[in-house]
Amino acid sequence: MNSSESEKCCSGRSLAIIAAVLIACLIFAALVWVTKKYTLPSTAVDEARKVERAKARAELTATEAEALKRVGWIDAGKGIVRLPIAEAMKLAEREWRNPAQARANLIARVEKATAPPPKPPEEPSPFE
Repeated sequence: MNSSESEKCCSGRSLAIIAAVLIACLIFAALVWVTKKYTLPSTAVDEARKVERAKARAELTATEAEALKRVGWIDAGKGIVRLPIAEAMKLAEREWRNPAQARANLIARVEKATAPPPKPPEEPSPFE
């Protein structure tokens, strides 16, 4: 076998490998395109979902804005109140004029708010 025959043989194999890789890439691209086409939801569902989510977000924003403006109970049993930020700042400023008293009051409120609930009553013995 002379050198010209071996060069033709190698160039033929290289061409075949390049063609096979190219065909495999094209098949893969076609499969991706088909999969994407058949798995995407329809635009009608997408538009309806956008409108629904926008409406829910607007309602939530309005509710939160209203809650920030009004005084209300968070937990009446523990005495936890929701205040507007401006009112809370005025209250904190007034209270912290006496730091020792404010610190003691703050610790007492934290202990009250985070106190564990009482234990449930024990069940009576079946022999009683």
